[in-house]
Amino acid sequence: MSYQVVGYPFCPYVQRVLITLNEKAIDFESIWLDPHADLPEWFQEWSPLGKVPVMKVTTGEVLFESMAIVEYVEELHKVPSIYAKLPAKRALQRAWAGVAGELYGPQHLCMRAKSMEEVEAQMAVMYDKLAILEARCGRTYFSGESMTAVDVVLAPFFIRQDVLLSLGAEDLLTDFPKLQALSNKLLTHHAILQIIAGDWTAQFIALQKANGGILFQDA
Repeated sequence: MSYQVVGYPFCPYVQRVLITLNEKAIDFESIWLDPHADLPEWFQEWSPLGKVPVMKVTTGEVLFESMAIVEYVEELHKVPSIYAKLPAKRALQRAWAGVAGELYGPQHLCMRAKSMEEVEAQMAVMYDKLAILEARCGRTYFSGESMTAVDVVLAPFFIRQDVLLSLGAEDLLTDFPKLQALSNKLLTHHAILQIIAGDWTAQFIALQKANGGILFQDA
């Protein structure tokens, strides 16, 4: 079974879908759009909100919203599962995935910040969210012995933090040993390595530098 995933290679929401597909070893085709060019007419038909990701499935429907796509993939491809079997535990995983997703906004603003004051303000927001997540983080993965949807959401955040760390930014995970260990585990996981292979990091840094983020200007 093959799917068509449409999006931008540097979008964390697209990466959620790609990680899920990679974890389950599912064939798919990536269709990359240029965010700076006019979007094709077919995309406007596929995406009601003009956002990525969208995914065309074998029955012809086009799905949108990253976690809706992730859950669709989970329903059809249950091995390996990224959700618990018990309904209450699944609901908690969805809830914690939502909390983890709240890191994306301040991280994006941090990377786009034009001053260190702005950077520090967004770092403080992320720190408070990370403290909440650290208190509930497991010892292997976030909520169990194998990757779950919470880890799928956290991975794009960790990818970007690792890039920032390589450029000399503050290590936000220093005070959070469980999340630090989880980050190390996820950044060496095959499903994550596949989406940052080749020159992904170099292109990502070049993009952020072009966007004017102060943390990238000496890169």
